[in-house]
Amino acid sequence: MAAYQVGQLVEKMSNPDKDFRFMAINDLMHSLTESNALVLDEDSAAKVVRALVKLLEDQTGEVQNLAIRCLGVLTQANKLRQTQVEWLVDAIIPQLIRKDDPVRDVFTMALKNVITNLPPAGQHGSFSAAIAKKIVPRLDQHLMSKTDETVKIEVIDLLGEVLLRFGDVTIEYHNEVHAVLLEQLKSSRQTIRKRCINAFGYLAAVASSQLYDVIVAGLLDKLGTAKGPSTCRTYIVALTFVAKSSGAKFSDHLSKVVPYLIQFLRSSEDDELKESSLQGLEVFLYRCPSEVASFQTDVQQVLAANLSFDPNYEYGEDDDDVDMESEGEEEEGYSDDEDVSWKVRRAAAKAIEAMIVSRRENLLASITTLGPLLISRFREREETVRNEILSAYIALLSQVIFSLPNIDKAVVTDSDGEMHEDVVQFGNRRFSSSVLSSEQLSIIGALDEQKDRLIKALIRLLRRNGKSSARCLELLSALVQAYPGVLESYFPEVLPGVYRTLTEKAASAQSKMTALAFISRLLENHQPQAFQNEIGMINDVIVTAIEDPFYKISGEGLVLSVKFGEVVKACTNAGKVIEKLFNSANSKYSANDTDQDVRERSIIAVAHLVSTFPEELKKQTPAVLEKLTDRMKREMTCLIATRAFGEIASSSVAIDPATIAHVLTQMADFVRKSPRSYRLASLSLVESLMKTHDERIPSKELTNVFNEVTELISENDLQISHQALRVLAYGFNKFPRQIEIHLQKILKRVVILLQSSLLQGVTLNGLMDMLVSIVTSKISNKPKFEELLDHLTAPVYDKTPLARQCYSAISTATAVVATATKDLPLGCTLAQKLAEQFLDKCSTEPIRLFALGTIGELGRRFPAVYDGSQIEPENLAMGAFETGSEDLKAAAAHALGALAVGNLHKFLPFILKQIQSQLKHQYLLLHALKEIILWESTESQGSTELFRSAISDIWQLLIASTGGNEEGARGIVAECLGRLCAFDPPTLLPHLKDLVHSPNGIVRATVVSAVKYLINDDKRANDPTLQKTIENFLSAVKDDDLNVRRAALVVLNSAAHNRPALIRDLLPHLLPAIYIETQLRTELIREVEMGPFKHQVDDGLDLRKCAFECMYTLLENCSDKIDANEFLAVMEVGLKDPSHDVRLLNYLTLQKIAVLAPGQVLQRLEKICEPLKQQLTSKPKGNAVKQELEKLEELKKGAIRVIFTLKRLPDVERQQQFVELHNTIKSNKELREVADAVVKESQRAVVYDVPMEA
Repeated sequence: MAAYQVGQLVEKMSNPDKDFRFMAINDLMHSLTESNALVLDEDSAAKVVRALVKLLEDQTGEVQNLAIRCLGVLTQANKLRQTQVEWLVDAIIPQLIRKDDPVRDVFTMALKNVITNLPPAGQHGSFSAAIAKKIVPRLDQHLMSKTDETVKIEVIDLLGEVLLRFGDVTIEYHNEVHAVLLEQLKSSRQTIRKRCINAFGYLAAVASSQLYDVIVAGLLDKLGTAKGPSTCRTYIVALTFVAKSSGAKFSDHLSKVVPYLIQFLRSSEDDELKESSLQGLEVFLYRCPSEVASFQTDVQQVLAANLSFDPNYEYGEDDDDVDMESEGEEEEGYSDDEDVSWKVRRAAAKAIEAMIVSRRENLLASITTLGPLLISRFREREETVRNEILSAYIALLSQVIFSLPNIDKAVVTDSDGEMHEDVVQFGNRRFSSSVLSSEQLSIIGALDEQKDRLIKALIRLLRRNGKSSARCLELLSALVQAYPGVLESYFPEVLPGVYRTLTEKAASAQSKMTALAFISRLLENHQPQAFQNEIGMINDVIVTAIEDPFYKISGEGLVLSVKFGEVVKACTNAGKVIEKLFNSANSKYSANDTDQDVRERSIIAVAHLVSTFPEELKKQTPAVLEKLTDRMKREMTCLIATRAFGEIASSSVAIDPATIAHVLTQMADFVRKSPRSYRLASLSLVESLMKTHDERIPSKELTNVFNEVTELISENDLQISHQALRVLAYGFNKFPRQIEIHLQKILKRVVILLQSSLLQGVTLNGLMDMLVSIVTSKISNKPKFEELLDHLTAPVYDKTPLARQCYSAISTATAVVATATKDLPLGCTLAQKLAEQFLDKCSTEPIRLFALGTIGELGRRFPAVYDGSQIEPENLAMGAFETGSEDLKAAAAHALGALAVGNLHKFLPFILKQIQSQLKHQYLLLHALKEIILWESTESQGSTELFRSAISDIWQLLIASTGGNEEGARGIVAECLGRLCAFDPPTLLPHLKDLVHSPNGIVRATVVSAVKYLINDDKRANDPTLQKTIENFLSAVKDDDLNVRRAALVVLNSAAHNRPALIRDLLPHLLPAIYIETQLRTELIREVEMGPFKHQVDDGLDLRKCAFECMYTLLENCSDKIDANEFLAVMEVGLKDPSHDVRLLNYLTLQKIAVLAPGQVLQRLEKICEPLKQQLTSKPKGNAVKQELEKLEELKKGAIRVIFTLKRLPDVERQQQFVELHNTIKSNKELREVADAVVKESQRAVVYDVPMEA
C-alpha cells in the first residue's frame, strides 16, 4: 500500500459518516495483518496514530473498539517508531484521569492494548523497554496524587500489566512502585486492594532478591501489627499472591508466614480471615511443599479442625460415624444466609487436597490419616463443600492409581490357580508380590482397611440422589481403578443409585456421562462372573442410556453395550437380557436420522451382540445383515460397517450365499480403489468369510477378490502385504480352483517382494506360509519343484543387485519350499547343488551368499538332508570365515547357527569347540551360538532336553569370554549370558552376581549388561532370584569404571521400563548416583586432531544420555518414588547441556513432569524459562551445514512443545518469565511458523504425551 493510499484512509477516518470511519480502520488493519506489504513512512505513521487517537473519542462504540484494536495491531506489527509510540503514550496517559467515565475507559483499554502488544523487551530492535520506563513513573504519579478511586483501580491494573510484561527492564522504578502499592494497600475500597495485590504479585516475580525480601518483610510487618480481621486478611492475601507469583523465592520466608496462619485458624472468629488463611496454606502447599513439611503436624491439625468447623449446625451425637447416619436424614436441614462458615470448610477441603497432591512421597500417611478424616465429612450439609471434600478423596485415589500403574497385572484371579508364595490377600482380593513392591502392597492394605466405611458413606449419598451423586460416582470410578474388584459385594446397593442418576429428570448430561463412565470402569475392573446377579440392573442402566435423546449419552450407552456383552457371555440365563439390550441398540441401528457418531456406534454394538450371541439373536440376524450390507454402500458408514461385518463373519453366525456374494463384490471394489484403512478392513473380512463360511462362498466373486488382493503384494505397505498373503495362503489351502488362475501373477509379485530389503518379521513369515500353501495345495497348474525354485531364485542368478537381507529372504523361501515338499531325495539333491555352487570359484558372491544361506536354512528346517551325506555344511561355513567378504562371513555365522538349531546333537559341540580353538573367529562363532540360544528361548514348547544338558558347558565357555578385547564379541557374550540365565535363574544368577566384583572392569561391564536380557525375557515367569540379586548388579552405577556405570544405567532403564517392581524399593539409594551421572565432566572431554581441524570428543556424553533416559523412564513408571524438586534441579542443568540429544531428552521429560508435578514446576519456572528462551533465540553459525540447521530447528520445536505444555499450568499467566517467553514466540515471525508446524504435527499424530495447542 502506497503512502497516498494511507493518506486516503486517514482522510476517511475523519469522514462524518461513521461507516466510512469504520471501514477505513478496518481496511488499515487488514493491510497490517494480511502481509508485510504495508510499510509506513514516518509521516504516514504519525498521521495514522493521531487519527486513531482522535477516534478513541468517537461517538460510535464500534469505531472506538476498532480503533483500540488497530493501535494494538500497529504496535505488535512493529509499524511504529519509538518516537511515535512515545507520542501515543503521552497522548493517552493524561486522559486516564478525565472525569468522563466512558471516554476514560476507552483510553484505558487503548493503553492496555498497546502494552499487551509491545514486542518483548529482549527482542532485537525492540524499544519496548524505553516505552515501559516512560509509562511506569507516569502511572506512579497518578497513584500518588489525589486521584479519584475509580481512576486508581484502572491505573493499578495498567501498572500490573506493565510489571507483568516488562517488570525486569523497569528495575530502577521497583522501589517507587513498591512504596506506592504498599500505600494503596491501605485503601478502604476492596477493589483497589484486590488490584493492588495482583500488582504486588507481578512485582515480586521480577524484583531483585534484596527488594523481594523487603516486600515480604514489609507485608509481614504490616500483618504483625494489623488490628482488624479485614486488614489481616488483606495482608495474608497479598503474601499468598506473592508466593503464587514467585514460587521458590518465597520458600525462605515461609517459616515466618505459616505461624501467623496457624494462629488465625486456631483463634480467630472471623470466617473470612480463616478462609484467606486456608487459601494461603493451599498455595504454600503447592508452591513450597518441602518447607511446609516442617509444620506438618500443626497444619494437619488446623485443616482437620476447620474441615469440621460448622458452629451453627448440630450433626447429632455420632458426628464422626457415617455408619450411624440416618438414611432418611435431609440433605439441607439448615439454612442461614448470614452463615459463611461453609467457606472455611470449603477452603480447608481444598487445602487438604493440596496436601495430598504435594506430598506424593507420603501417600501411605495421607491414606491412613487424611482418608478417614475426609470420609467422616462426607455428611457435610453444604453441596459446594461436600463436592470439594469428595474431590479431595478423588485426588487421594488418583495418587494411588498413579503409584500403582501395574495393579491390573498384579491381580490374581481364581483361574490363576491356588495361592502361591508370592500372593498377598486383602479381603477377597489377591495380589502378586512379584509384581508389586512392599510399599505398593502397603498402600493397597491401607485402602482396604477403610474401603467398607468409604463405600457405605458413598452409598448413602447416592440414595439421597442429590447434586453430589455425580461426584460420588467419580469417586467410585477412581476407587475401582485403584482397587480392582473392590465393589463386588456392593453391587445391589450401588447400581440403583446409578440408575436413578440416569432417570432423574433434573440430572444434567454431564452427570449421566459420569454415571456411564462409572459403569464402564466397573465392567473393566471386576471379573464377569461377579455380575451374575446384577446383569438385569446393569442392562436397564445401559438401555436407559441408549434411549436417551442426547446423542453423547446414547453413544456412550452403545459403547457400554459392547463391554456388557462380554460380561453377559460369562453369565448364565442371559437370553431375555440380551434381547432387551439388542432391541434398544437396534432401534438406533435401524434409524436413518441419528447422529453420525451414534450411527457408527450402533453398527459396532449390534454387530458385536449378534456375533457374541448367535443363538439368542438368530431371528434378528437376517435383518441386521441386510441393513449392514446397505451401510457398506454408503460413504459415511462403509468402513465401520465393513469392520462390523468382519466381526460377524468371524463368529458362528450363518450368512446366506447371496449376502456373501454381495459383500465380496463390495470388498473387491474396496481393495482395488479405497484408502488403506478400507483395504485392511476388507482383507480381514474376506479372511473371516473364507475361514468360517467356506462352503457358502460363491466361486466367481471370490476369484475376483483374489485378483484384486494379488495387486496388494508390495513393499510399499508391508502390513497390507501381510494381510494379503494370509488371504492368498488360505485361498491355496481351501479354494484352489478359484485361485489357480492367478498363480503366475502371484508368483511374479512374490519374486518382486523377495527383492525388497524391507521384507522381514510377520510379512516374511506370511510369505513363507503362502509358499507352503502353494506347495501343498491341490491346484491343477502347480509348478514342479524345480520350476518354483527357478522362479524364486531368478533374481540371484540373473545378477540383479540386491541387499544382503534379500539373499537371506530368498534362501529362507528356498528352504521352506524344499521342506514343504517332504521329498528327501529332492532336498538332498538341492543341498548337493548348493554346496557345489558355493565351492565353485567361478560363482559370484551373490550366488555364494544365497547358497550358504540356503544350506543353513535347510539344516534348520530339513536337517535330514545332511544325514549320511558327503556334504559337511559346518566346514563350508567355517571356510567362509576365511574369505574377505564381511557379508559372506555374517551369512556363514547365521548358517552355522541355523544348522545347530536343526541338529543340536551334531553341531552344538562343534560350535563350542570352535569357539575355544578359533579365537580369531570368535565373534562370528558367538553369533552362531546366539542364534541357537535365541531359537531355544523363543520356542513355544520350551527348550529341548539336549540343549538344557549343554547349558553348563555353554555357560563356562561364555564366562571365559567375558573379558575379551573385542567390544562386539562382549556384547554378544552379554546377550547370550542373559538369555541363558532365563533357563535356570536360581542356579546361574548367583554365579553371574559373583562376577560383579571382578577386578576386571570389562568383565564387570559384560555381566551387568547380561542382566538386561534376562529382565526383557517376557516368556519367563517372574523369578524371585532376580528380585534378590538385582541390587548387586544395579549397585554398579557407583562403579569406578565409566563403561560399567553406563552398563548399569542401561540395565536400570530396562528394569524401570519392563519390570519397575524390581527396582522400586532400591530407588532411594540409586537416584543420587543417577543424578551424579547427568553432570558434564570437563575431564572426559578431549581434543582430537582431524587433518587441519581440531574436534572435541566428549567421552561422558553416552553416560549422560543414559542417565537422562533413565530419569525419563523412572518418571513414567516410578514417579511416586521421585522427589520432584531434586529431579527438576538436575533437569535445569540438562536444559543447558551442549549436547543436542541431551537437551531433546530433557524437553520430553519436562513435558511429562509438568503434568505430574505442576506445583513444583511452577516453583522453579524462572530457572526453566531461561534456557528455553536461549534456545529459541539462538542463531545458526554463518557456515552451518544443513544437518546443523535441522538440529537447531528440532531443538526449537522441542522447546516450543515444552512451552505449550507449561502454558497449561495453573496461574502460569502470572509468571513474568513465562509471559515473556511466550511473547518471544508470538512476536517473532520465524518462531510463529515453527510453532504452527508443531501444532500441525501434533494434530496429525499424538507423538508426545501431552497434545499441543498454541
